[in-house]
Amino acid sequence: MNDTWIEILGAKLKNMIPILSALGLVLMTFIELHFPFLHNLRPDVACISVYFWVLYRLDLFGIFSTLFLGLVVDGLSGAPFGMNVFVLSFEYVLTISYGSYVNTKPFLISWLGFAAVFFAALVFKWVVFSVYYRVFVSFWHIFITYAVTVLIYPLIARLNMFLQNRYLADEGV
Repeated sequence: MNDTWIEILGAKLKNMIPILSALGLVLMTFIELHFPFLHNLRPDVACISVYFWVLYRLDLFGIFSTLFLGLVVDGLSGAPFGMNVFVLSFEYVLTISYGSYVNTKPFLISWLGFAAVFFAALVFKWVVFSVYYRVFVSFWHIFITYAVTVLIYPLIARLNMFLQNRYLADEGV
């Protein structure tokens, strides 16, 4: 059976849904809002996306997607180049290593798994930033980022579940 180029393009775009949704969420979090105190309340949606898509669709969100997303976050955040690539790769490895324990469990277990993996990734990020700048970076900002990100995880996971079920559910995994 010969597929038309539109069907082939549609299939390729369908397979890119995980990275496109992650990029869209990352870009949305870097939109400047001029509300007081909101500059400190930026959730780390890149970590949410990496955890979710690696946990549920590793076949479509591999290490290259993680590296690309880290490069985009580095470019947008002003962090030292490669810092978020390093942290997201660390989270990728943790999720692959321990994700099988939470993959088939209820959502609450997945959420707690994310909280644990994200905590390890944030501590890792804090250590790397502190070593890079040769001074202990304030842990207060890390705590706020952790709390906001863990609290917003169900919303982002629900959006990703919708995309997964709507556009990717008919594929065999």
